[in-house]
Amino acid sequence: MPRRADVVLAFVVGVPLFSLSVVVAVLSVPGVRAGLLVGACLVAHVAVAHRRNGWAFFVVAAAFAVQVAVTGLFLVLPSAALFPLAVYSCAAYGPRYPSLAVGLLGAGVAAARFATDPSVAAADLGPNPWLLFGLLAAVVAAAWGFGLYRRTQLAYVELLRERAREAAARATAAERARIARETHDVIAHALAVIVAQARGGRFAPAHAEEVLATIEDTGRAALRDLRAAVGVLRAAPDEAETGTERQPLPGLADLPRLLEHTRSAGLAVAEVVRGMPRPLGPGTELVVYRVVQEALTNTLKHAGRGASGTVVLEWAEDGLRVTVSDDGESTGATGAGNGLAGMRERVAAVGGAVEVRTEEAGGFVVEARLPYRT
Repeated sequence: MPRRADVVLAFVVGVPLFSLSVVVAVLSVPGVRAGLLVGACLVAHVAVAHRRNGWAFFVVAAAFAVQVAVTGLFLVLPSAALFPLAVYSCAAYGPRYPSLAVGLLGAGVAAARFATDPSVAAADLGPNPWLLFGLLAAVVAAAWGFGLYRRTQLAYVELLRERAREAAARATAAERARIARETHDVIAHALAVIVAQARGGRFAPAHAEEVLATIEDTGRAALRDLRAAVGVLRAAPDEAETGTERQPLPGLADLPRLLEHTRSAGLAVAEVVRGMPRPLGPGTELVVYRVVQEALTNTLKHAGRGASGTVVLEWAEDGLRVTVSDDGESTGATGAGNGLAGMRERVAAVGGAVEVRTEEAGGFVVEARLPYRT
């Protein structure tokens, strides 16, 4: 934690520096002035423990101002090393420019005090006051520059964290949308088949056993697909503990089963395959399956009695073209509905395009173009 690290830094640096400063102050300045120097050093060392707060710099600056007022020889105190640290910390964590302004002003005042102090003149000590001012100003400028560099680092790290949070939020939203699409496709198709079977069973009591068997198979398949769709939400350790395995998501190999379920619901569906099959990624195969499933579900719900459908898989040079059409009544809006919106999102996610239209002679057409795996 930053607060704890600052306390540790203040203790580790403070113990040797403050001890030496007490010895120097007592030996160099007699009487009350020594007590003032020791007290100012102690306040400065305590303030360093709060160096990330802007006020801590001004406390340190005030403490060394006391030392300047007491003696021009204050620079010999080891605790004076705290001032560059305070300048650095203020530039990095607090207001940007006050530390530089106060530091340069302090350098000028210290050099002037050094030049006019009687004890300095009596001892005939150097260096030249102008040289001293340049040295102090350089130390302040360097500490301030390092502080700005640290400030930039912290800002960059915070920017990366913010981008990471935004990316995580987008990934979470995308995963939720994906699961919502999977759930919608599975449930919508299963319910469409079940409703169609139940409606047919009302008018054909003699086939009730066959209808119920179809409904059971459809429900079981829907449950299996739902488990596969939401299986990604399970944590790997939980799967290892329970011994469960995720069901594979459907692909091209599952299209015959899908068409058979649709036919059992009362919709005559023909399948046409043109060209030589080429490899698709598992994600693209899932998109093909869901496009066909959603289109047939819409046909079951909206095409009306006696309608039939056709599924065409054309393995063209530029990609797989999937066309699902029916000859029923106009089957609803070409742009509305969660299913059609999800279909467009799925196809776009794998680099494809989809077109949904109503034919003039009647019927509904869904045409998707999907790229091959490269």
